[in-house]
Amino acid sequence: MTKMTVTFKTTLLTAMVLVLSIAENKAQNACPVNFGNKQLETAKLDTKKWNGEIVACDIEVIQVEKGYLDKPYYKVRFEDGGQCWVGGLVTSGFEKVGSKLRILGYFSLLEKDDIGNKFNIDGFHILAFVVINLATKQMAMLPGSDKQVKEWMNGTVPVAQK
Repeated sequence: MTKMTVTFKTTLLTAMVLVLSIAENKAQNACPVNFGNKQLETAKLDTKKWNGEIVACDIEVIQVEKGYLDKPYYKVRFEDGGQCWVGGLVTSGFEKVGSKLRILGYFSLLEKDDIGNKFNIDGFHILAFVVINLATKQMAMLPGSDKQVKEWMNGTVPVAQK
């Protein structure tokens, strides 16, 4: 595969990001959260137990860096004070300092050669495959995550298949 083909496929995947409005979703419990500072503190005590769990949380972006393939890698603050890093699996454009987002992603341990180690000393991060801009109510999601997004929009945080 040529570099041009890889670049084209990456561009195509980025272009396929679905931007949906959750404002039209009539379910009052759409896209619930299950992770905040309390859960973060528990996860820090046993990161291996939390590895691979799907979490949904409201965050504020406080620092933005570049991760793999120029995807955003950003430090966030939870409403109740905790902080951690998020690796974006989708490029939404919502990841700007001061932005308030709701994300759905995997709690994940950092690997030895992970680019996150350049910024993150915690040993874990959240790999976000869905990002909602809380100001505009727009959603961006990783192609192929339709099933999890539908479940989340219907009021249930998906459970990771281990």
